[in-house]
Amino acid sequence: MLLKIPTQKNINIVDSIMGSGKTSWAIQYMNEAPTYQKFIYITPFKTEVERVLTSVNRDFKQPDGDSAGETKLEDIKRLIADGENIVSTHSLFKRVDSEVIDLLDMENYILILDEVMDVIEQVKISKDDLKMLIQNKVIEVDKKGIVSWEQVDYQQGCFEKIRNLANSGNLMMYEDEASEPIAIYWTFPVEAFKSFEEVFILTYMFNGQIQRAYFDLFGLNYNYKSVISTTEKYKLSSYIPYHEENRSHLKNLINIYYSSPRDKIDINKIGKKQSSLSVSDLKRKTSNTEIKKLMRNCSYNFYRHKCTVPTEEVMWTTFQEFKDKVTPSGLKDHFVSVNARATNDFQHKSTCIYLANRYTNPVIKNFFSKHDVGIDVDLFALSELLQWLFRSRIRTEQYINVYIPSIRMRTLLEQYLNNEI
Repeated sequence: MLLKIPTQKNINIVDSIMGSGKTSWAIQYMNEAPTYQKFIYITPFKTEVERVLTSVNRDFKQPDGDSAGETKLEDIKRLIADGENIVSTHSLFKRVDSEVIDLLDMENYILILDEVMDVIEQVKISKDDLKMLIQNKVIEVDKKGIVSWEQVDYQQGCFEKIRNLANSGNLMMYEDEASEPIAIYWTFPVEAFKSFEEVFILTYMFNGQIQRAYFDLFGLNYNYKSVISTTEKYKLSSYIPYHEENRSHLKNLINIYYSSPRDKIDINKIGKKQSSLSVSDLKRKTSNTEIKKLMRNCSYNFYRHKCTVPTEEVMWTTFQEFKDKVTPSGLKDHFVSVNARATNDFQHKSTCIYLANRYTNPVIKNFFSKHDVGIDVDLFALSELLQWLFRSRIRTEQYINVYIPSIRMRTLLEQYLNNEI
């Protein structure tokens, strides 16, 4: 059952491939807007904050704390009350509370959200503690899974965070088929998206993202748009579906590594199973000294001998918890987070090593499934891979070499380049 909410303003998903000009369109849109129009621009990285500050012809303010103890969250409330244009990061925007939402309701802001956010996060608490809180009627869970805090006399202790999240109305529980509590989740307050006059979310393959599932969970309506460029400017157009995209230039620019019969060692074999290089598989593999050494050697062999490029041109990734265990020789300072997006800091990189196999968190997937909201795990994996690859110089239409030993991730990329996805 979908969670029902009141009517909302327009939410536009500007869904176009990386490098198509989404951010350039947003800057142009803000530059051309009437002076009375107010904007809040939210981006993952501080470097993109600086880009907005220097590229937009209106005065933008960054929320900031001060020596008197005012926090950035308090400052953003002051800036909204003063009607200022605001630019900030995802990490601050995730902290919006009911006071921020009330202030936005009284103003006429447009939100531009550069890339999807982490709109749902699991709260760390054991199943036994959850059972104890329920059995002692400290918390209650309604039919929609929303958690409320019932122990009014509780002042401080181990469960303060749980209490505060429950009191904010942003805490949901996932139970199994036997109604046993499995996990609880913080969800970004959906009312925040309703408090803007209009919302633009700049992303790619939104249908595979967790934020799309979150919108569907809360019954939010959204429209898909694409960005196209003309000789003079960027503009929004009717949505161009994935399968209608022209990807021939990408197929010519992305050189996927395949082994040769002449190779003494097939460096793709470390990922030959569908589950290879997933989190669970890497936990097992990295517990073995010889396998860790083999993985490091395969990556080194690729960039040093197959590609013969200097380390400065290489970017590599894996899941954060395995980073130190499988760092290829010479690449300690060339790691790019597996969930990197919306940054141009690595657009000089010509050689990409991807030691990961992406899946959505199974508990989160089941949480949404219980509310009849599906997640396309392959589209999610592909969109995350593409976001990472487009941190490299391919975003400037230059050739790249790619080592993706995971057969699942490599096949998804092949299907994408052949317009099969």
